[in-house]
Amino acid sequence: MVVNLDASGRLKQANALFSAGDIKQAHQICVDLIQQRLLIGDAYHLLAQIHLSLQQFQKAAELCKHAIKNQDKTDFRVTLCRAYALLGQTDAVLAIAGTVPPSATTTAYQADTLGVALSGCNEHEKALEYFTQAVERSPTTAYLYNYAVSCKFCGELEKAQHALHQLLDTDPDYYQAHFALSELTTGDQAHTHIQVLQNKLSNSELALEPSLHLSHALARELEKQKDYHRAFTVLRDAKAKKQRDLPYNPEADKALFGYLSEQFSQADAITASTPSQSTSERPIFIVGMPRSGTTLVERILSSHADVSSGGELQDFSMLLKQISGAGGHQVLDVPTLQQAETVDYNLIASAYLQRTAHIGKTKHFVDKLPFNFFYLPYIRRAFPNAKILCLLRDPLDTCVGNYRQLFSIQNPHYHYTQTLEDCADFYQQFSAWVHQWQTVDSDNFLLLSYEALTAEPEKHIPALIEFCGLPWDDRCMAMEHNTAPVSTASKMQVKEPINQRSVGRWKRYQPFTDVIESRFR
Repeated sequence: MVVNLDASGRLKQANALFSAGDIKQAHQICVDLIQQRLLIGDAYHLLAQIHLSLQQFQKAAELCKHAIKNQDKTDFRVTLCRAYALLGQTDAVLAIAGTVPPSATTTAYQADTLGVALSGCNEHEKALEYFTQAVERSPTTAYLYNYAVSCKFCGELEKAQHALHQLLDTDPDYYQAHFALSELTTGDQAHTHIQVLQNKLSNSELALEPSLHLSHALARELEKQKDYHRAFTVLRDAKAKKQRDLPYNPEADKALFGYLSEQFSQADAITASTPSQSTSERPIFIVGMPRSGTTLVERILSSHADVSSGGELQDFSMLLKQISGAGGHQVLDVPTLQQAETVDYNLIASAYLQRTAHIGKTKHFVDKLPFNFFYLPYIRRAFPNAKILCLLRDPLDTCVGNYRQLFSIQNPHYHYTQTLEDCADFYQQFSAWVHQWQTVDSDNFLLLSYEALTAEPEKHIPALIEFCGLPWDDRCMAMEHNTAPVSTASKMQVKEPINQRSVGRWKRYQPFTDVIESRFR
């Protein structure tokens, strides 16, 4: 290490070392500067960035606090907000972002980073303000993409399409933009996009992630032409590639369902670990398989004057992992659930309510994370009085819907969607588990049929509102007028009146569905 540099030169050297991947040397320079009481705030900030790169998010947050305490810079607050976002601490993200309004950001990077953090908290309208600031300062492809996606979530579809075209004019190979655009094209635009996508997919050297995005985009465009056979074939080829690169391990899911089924076959299993003393009924949990109607029910409920939308919150699962002290990198696995038997559920309830206190000013809010069905016993222990709704949709429509959807590529929760057979296996385990749970927790747990709801909304919506203990509100019958942003795959459908156009959609993909039809018919 060069020792005759001044403090700013040494800090510059540390940044260069960090950028080059020499974390150890960069770290040592920062420590030396802090010990010598030189550029302490900047040194702590770089240490925080180093720990973020190592996925040591809590340590990074603490280092940011030290940096801010020494010298309050916008950069430091932005990094702290990013650390809290990675920790899933929604309340902290909102608190820090609230101290740096869009006009107070000094760079496009700062505005974009805060926008990403807020978007992860389901605060899409606020996020869009920051993304707008970012693209006004620097319309780079990455910032344009974040801005366009945020516009889609907020219903600004023309602005989204314009931004995506602007992006693709600069970088025609930006594969995420092609996937986002495929949701917006119509008529001749869709025909033109099909040709573009086919040309790009002809490259045999495409990596997995671009291949999946472009294939799902092409399948979506082909479906608009009612060419369902070709659409399915495109998806099948892409998913076969994913299966080779990221093989699904069905044994891990079987172990989870098996553990839950064995541990919670009797009602007294809930009280085997002492439930919390919380009497809160503020959270309403909506669970179910992805693509089963959870967003529709969330929109119905959040149209009520007493209910706000919290979106797909990660807070409960993160808190259970953290407070249980379970090791390992997986948020959800059998050892974590075993460790949850010793948890103080008063702590989980209190922390969860604190983290979600910012959601609306209403009596209730909806937590709509589909995979929370894995946490049903633990949610009940934390919130003995909370209402939990579980959506059930026709298994073939659900399996095909899961197969057609491009979910997070690295998230192991979704690896079962790589084949229809695996989708069917997962669905059967899910169905057996939630039906078993209904017998254990019949008072505050409701299985709700998507088909029944959409066939007779005038019958089932009032029953749903009554189950949640809410007074009647006419707006629940017209959820298409709900103007709140939507970030899930159903963002287009839920802006329409309730209908049954998606019922029986699986039949379009026959004979590909032959491999699973006998399981459910």
